[in-house]
Amino acid sequence: MPTRRDLVNYWSARQDECGLSIDWAEAETLCWRCAQGRELQFCHIVPRSLGGSGELRNLVLLCGQCHGEAPNVVDPDFMWVWLRAHTADLYGSYWYQRGLLEYQRIFGGKPFSNVKDPEMALPKFLAAVATYCEQTSTHWGQGRLNPSTIAWLLHKGEQA
Repeated sequence: MPTRRDLVNYWSARQDECGLSIDWAEAETLCWRCAQGRELQFCHIVPRSLGGSGELRNLVLLCGQCHGEAPNVVDPDFMWVWLRAHTADLYGSYWYQRGLLEYQRIFGGKPFSNVKDPEMALPKFLAAVATYCEQTSTHWGQGRLNPSTIAWLLHKGEQA
């Protein structure tokens, strides 16, 4: 089995980091999709079930959640299209952005769109989120809040 360093060296010579959630200097420790510093897994670009190999050219590093959402197709180029389509604006913000999208899907609009005085609302929001965080959990092995839980927290904070 190749090492993470082998994999990063291989891809850094073949793929531009532009448009990815990570840069190659941190690619051994951050998920290549969400840029979270979580336990990373070797993910097959073309799954073994579709004839993919365990060679470097067929592997990327993803956290368990992103690995579960990765494409399972025979087109190796699509992995890079998918990774670039999920680029986060800031390191570690990917799942919060997904939470905002989930909020919009569930509640039909952007959070806080009706707030008249943001400076007055912010302390109430932060206090509510701190309280409601105690009423949340993560799925086993994920180590972070999922998008639907983030949407719930935003909703509860917005109601404060």
